[in-house]
Amino acid sequence: MTRFLPALVALLFAGAAVAGDAPLTEDQASRFVDTLPTLDKLGEELEAEGKFEEFKIDNQPKAGEPFAPYSDAVANLKKNHPADHARLVNAVRPHGFSADEWGAVGDRVIIAYLALEMEEDDPRSMQMMDGMDQSMMEMMPPEMRAQLESVFAMMETVKNAPEADKKVVAGMKDRLDAHMEPPASP
Repeated sequence: MTRFLPALVALLFAGAAVAGDAPLTEDQASRFVDTLPTLDKLGEELEAEGKFEEFKIDNQPKAGEPFAPYSDAVANLKKNHPADHARLVNAVRPHGFSADEWGAVGDRVIIAYLALEMEEDDPRSMQMMDGMDQSMMEMMPPEMRAQLESVFAMMETVKNAPEADKKVVAGMKDRLDAHMEPPASP
């Protein structure tokens, strides 16, 4: 079974603002997490209909580009499948979101979550990446350089996750962990 957020545990992203620079609230984050089971189901339906590509969450930040995985998915769905965008609107409205608000909050929640995951799993990796300079990158084979550039983009994104967002998301990390764990195999 495909989950709406399965690849996100392995991802590191850059954030998008919600209503400008307004802080992410616990209420917003909690309501976003509450939408995840419904959105998993919508993702499964879209996949069965062959439309999942537009709703798929991008898993690779690109150097020098803003990264807004949920907002991008909402925009792609709106552009390519307006009727399914309406399904998304109907799914998030009971939680107090427009589709665009849901995407922006989701971007911030997942980025903060991934920053917390990285801090827990490998707190020294950021220090190691900060210690590398561009001349080291230029000495690497092209394949390795491309891969490392992706890693740098991810690290930069996580490094820029607002502390206030991380604090809010830390309070619901257990709920996100439970949602993102792959289903148990029979």
